[in-house]
Amino acid sequence: MKKTLKTILLGILCFIFFNSGKHPMHVSTAELIFSDVNNEWRLIKNVFTEDIEHALSKMNGNMVKLEEINPKNQEILKRYIISKIKIHNKNGKLIDYDIYPYQYSRESVDIEIRFKSKKIFRIQDEFLFELFKDHRNIYAIRKNPKNGFSQHEMTNINSTIFMIQ
Repeated sequence: MKKTLKTILLGILCFIFFNSGKHPMHVSTAELIFSDVNNEWRLIKNVFTEDIEHALSKMNGNMVKLEEINPKNQEILKRYIISKIKIHNKNGKLIDYDIYPYQYSRESVDIEIRFKSKKIFRIQDEFLFELFKDHRNIYAIRKNPKNGFSQHEMTNINSTIFMIQ
């Protein structure tokens, strides 16, 4: 079901993207899933390749093409992620997270972040707001691995933080 939902959403977004020159919709999707096995959260973010490369090029001052997966591109992307995604525990302390190597396709880039936390924390996601005022970051959240998605959230330029409880 999870793969089907992601595939359908990505298919719709790709259809819009490929049939309109520059895509008129600025959105990224993310799945946030808790694992009982290792008490770890996995955040998998899917972003249009063109959009993230534009943001990285602007931040870096040079053209960045993620097609070539190498340590330099991974480091540039890592700096961007750290500047745009903050995770806080219920007391407001920053939670460290690990960033895994990105997965590239012409249409989209998958970014994976893993972190440990109790089930109450806040996520601040400001991905791509510096480029697109209409951008949205949409989250599907699974707090219990045995059940379906239990929470859905969205960040936009006026509301960048949401809570997981």
